[in-house]
Amino acid sequence: MADLLAFLRELEATTAWTVVADDASVRWQLSGPTWQATVIVDPRRWLGVEFEARDPASGKRVTYDIDTDLYDISQESHREFAEEIERDIIEFLGNLRTGSMLRGTDGTKLVLVFPLDGSWVRVVRGRFWTSGSTHADLAAARVGGDYVVVR
Repeated sequence: MADLLAFLRELEATTAWTVVADDASVRWQLSGPTWQATVIVDPRRWLGVEFEARDPASGKRVTYDIDTDLYDISQESHREFAEEIERDIIEFLGNLRTGSMLRGTDGTKLVLVFPLDGSWVRVVRGRFWTSGSTHADLAAARVGGDYVVVR
């Protein structure tokens, strides 16, 4: 978890994002004009990011989470899994920082598109739930309406 904590501290120093850490540096609140994220780094319990982007024109929101689920990451047998999740969170936030994350529409649905682990992820907020899919290239993931960089 040291890599993720170092990355979060670097974001705090190098971005215009609002970055707020709690006293124990377990919960980090990050935000930009059209998004917010909560990153939790608790090596004894859980590791994850909860991300929400919104379309300022419509007010619609789409969410995406990366986390260690119910795995006890303090166990040595789950260490490799926790390290993969840590890398995914760093890549996800790094893509957000570099402008590689896009927000668009598919009909009336709000969509996020971003690279992660060698493919493109497409997250669609439907009427009742959010679904995700992976694609080999950006063009396949960007099906639908216009897209803008998430800022």
